[in-house]
Amino acid sequence: MDVVLRNRAVVGLSVLLAGAVLLVAAHPGKADGAVVYGYPLAPKCPAAGFADVVDRFNMDTCNCTSYVAWALWANGQRVDWFIAGAMDARNWPHVARLASLRVGRSPRVGSVAVWPWLVPPFGHVAYVIGLERDGTFDVAEYNFPGAGAGRYAFDTRRHVDREGAVFIYVPRRVS
Repeated sequence: MDVVLRNRAVVGLSVLLAGAVLLVAAHPGKADGAVVYGYPLAPKCPAAGFADVVDRFNMDTCNCTSYVAWALWANGQRVDWFIAGAMDARNWPHVARLASLRVGRSPRVGSVAVWPWLVPPFGHVAYVIGLERDGTFDVAEYNFPGAGAGRYAFDTRRHVDREGAVFIYVPRRVS
């Protein structure tokens, strides 16, 4: 790589990281230092989503599953329970139970919110980033249908109703 290309790459990466830091600092609903921004595959979206590129977790890039797998990993939570080929969002609660992870009906910061029947036949997952006093919760996610951000795009939602959702309580990784 010549010096000009390397310098452009460094500048581009610096701008991306600075933007991520600013977004984290500006997000009032983020709790407990949870990593929300910084998905390393974001610069490849939406093209990688349309191309069905697979990430290191065996999830489709720019999809909700890939983002949540990354968010779990980035927050020091277990990702060793994923089963290649079985991780459509609707399957996450079943796969979690197979790995002896707890699944319940109450959101917690750092849990995975799953709507098994939201986008038939695949479902939808999001990473819980905050809890509201009225019993609703906040999420960070990719590829949420109807988010207005476009297909294979990141968004956050606040005051999400629990109806239809189940939650996976993913513990921290053991070093």
